[in-house]
Amino acid sequence: MPVKLTEALVKQGIADAVPKGRAYDLIDAGCPGLLMRVGPRGVKYAFKFESGHRTHRLTLGSTDMLRLADARAIATEARRRLVDRLGVPDDRWLEGRLRQMHKLPPKEPNPAPRDPALVEAWEDQIQRAGEWTWEEALAAFLAEVARTRRSATYTDYRKLLHSPELATFAGRRVRRITIEDLATVVHAVHASGRERHAEHLASVLRPMWSYLARHEHRKRSGVEAGIPTLRAPERTPGDKLRANGKVPGGYTAKPGEIGRILAVARTGVLNPTVASALQLLVLTGQRRRPVVEALVKDFVPWEEVPGWGVWSMGPAHRKTAAKRGDKHRHALPLPPALWDLVQQQMARATAAGSAFLFPQVRAARIGAAFGGHLSDAAINHRILDMGIAASPHDLRRGLSTVCQATLRIPRDTVKMILDHNEGYRSDDVLERHYTDDDRLDIKQPLMARWCAWADEQAAAAASALPPAIELGAELARRRRERELAGKGKRSKPEAGEEDIPEELATAA
Repeated sequence: MPVKLTEALVKQGIADAVPKGRAYDLIDAGCPGLLMRVGPRGVKYAFKFESGHRTHRLTLGSTDMLRLADARAIATEARRRLVDRLGVPDDRWLEGRLRQMHKLPPKEPNPAPRDPALVEAWEDQIQRAGEWTWEEALAAFLAEVARTRRSATYTDYRKLLHSPELATFAGRRVRRITIEDLATVVHAVHASGRERHAEHLASVLRPMWSYLARHEHRKRSGVEAGIPTLRAPERTPGDKLRANGKVPGGYTAKPGEIGRILAVARTGVLNPTVASALQLLVLTGQRRRPVVEALVKDFVPWEEVPGWGVWSMGPAHRKTAAKRGDKHRHALPLPPALWDLVQQQMARATAAGSAFLFPQVRAARIGAAFGGHLSDAAINHRILDMGIAASPHDLRRGLSTVCQATLRIPRDTVKMILDHNEGYRSDDVLERHYTDDDRLDIKQPLMARWCAWADEQAAAAASALPPAIELGAELARRRRERELAGKGKRSKPEAGEEDIPEELATAA
């Protein structure tokens, strides 16, 4: 039966709490729900209540910590909490109440949040030791590109992935580089006005992340998935002029420009290798890279037509030939004058021990070894130094326009010269698997007429050129102005360029 607890009963309970002593509960009649539990391990106050059709007992504390008045105050407040439906009194509530009564020490303040950078550094050093950093992942990916792609593709990827904007990832583990990080860089490049560069950068980062996410690389990279949705922002509407004032893709080389390039190349002012490369570029209408990467073995006499030669380019000159399994070659007949020029260059390349028709004439940097081919940038730079607005691709448009509009040569024949698929779809089964015909007889009339027309333009341009010494000085001056206007204000020649002969150096 309930009894009113008194200090005397509390003292009696403490005296009864001995080992092997009897255990009993005393219910306080003066405070509903409060009881004193006596047992071999001591005396404790508790609060008994009903909630959710269940009986609960909340231990309030021992008589060493609480006085009888303290226990009654806590039990009264717990009962009021139940009546007012403020919540069920539990251990968490009791702890807070005891702290308010100074029966428990104050709660320790919450520790300061850990620095995410320190946590990241700790995980990288302890838990993720050995995972690829940006530099290590970049080296692995570029090695794969060098193994599976064309050398020109490798060069493009290497330049793009060493863009200054990506230096922000230096030293970071690629696992921690998110698509949001990469998109921020691409957007910054786009916002700077280099919209095409931003698109190109995104198109290279996507395959890099796909490579890192391969199953065989995940343990080293930590990258779980590719980033197929990485895209540059949409281009700004309208044509954006380049620094030279041209609209991309909208300029066609003029007859005077075609003639001036050939005339300057034939004056002897330029290095013979560069001069020969420029003439082959103009007279065949091919892109820069097939020209500078041309091999000596790709040029042979045309046995059926005396005095003519043949340039037979391998499938490596086409961007996706290797992926398609395309083994076809792109062959061009070379008229006698052009064939003689090529043979002279072949002799120079052979004497230099180079497999390339246009061997490297200057090391890429001090102490670097020779053995490569002429830089494709040397083609653009020499054309700029001549004061020509047309780019190598504009020269291709010039050939196509003249052959069709002036010489009235059928479009299909022009495509056989300019199109590396020679006017046929890359998935044409008959052409890929059942046809072995270079169609040199069809291409020959075009090459003869085009080269004759170009020679006429060169003769007209030659009459307006200054003497060789003055021309060399003019080219050197423009070159210096171009270099000073460029980034870094270089004063040294570009890699692969050696264009002003020593005998003109003083005059230049």
